[in-house]
Amino acid sequence: MHAPIWTPALKLISVLAVAIGLQSSLGLWLAAGLMIWVLATHRHRFMKLLRRLRWLILVLFGVTLLSTPGAALWPQWGLYPTSEGAQLAITQLMRLLGMLASVTLLLDSTDQRALAAGCLALLQPLAGRSQWPERAVARLLLVFDYLESAPPPRNLHDVLVLAGIERHAADVLATKLDQPAMVELPDAMLTRRDWLLGGGLLALSLLALAIGQAA
Repeated sequence: MHAPIWTPALKLISVLAVAIGLQSSLGLWLAAGLMIWVLATHRHRFMKLLRRLRWLILVLFGVTLLSTPGAALWPQWGLYPTSEGAQLAITQLMRLLGMLASVTLLLDSTDQRALAAGCLALLQPLAGRSQWPERAVARLLLVFDYLESAPPPRNLHDVLVLAGIERHAADVLATKLDQPAMVELPDAMLTRRDWLLGGGLLALSLLALAIGQAA
């Protein structure tokens, strides 16, 4: 049985490559392509994430639109926005939506343990003989489990509890994190193919970014 090409680690590397590529001169085309793909194949997850982040996206769009200096679109009224602000706000909006589409593909094709395995595979080469990546990933899995078991927030108090701001909830989460547990992540390794494909994706995204800056 052949190992899958898109391992968890390679998926995480591809998300990083997309994040770099979205900043290049081809970023808008990349964002548009990702959004079309996700709306056709993963529409439910994408719209769910978009609803959760809509206010953050709108605030970022509005701040960019109204705080960028330049030529006012309606100079006779003496009002913003400027043409430069409108262009930059739309560009940043497309990049944000493209990144959200990339994350949608990652979350819809990878479960939590696979994500943890990918993180561990990428962190281990940076840690040497240290064991902090294993502890960090184990805590990440425990936080995932805690968030899944917590009831959905119904009021401000529930939001504070879920965020761990309420003291009792913070103590419960700390107790969970301090409990020893054996977690097996068989895919927590970088294969030769991961190095080659991941390095190629990052090289292409950096090349596109460099070409855009030089143009």
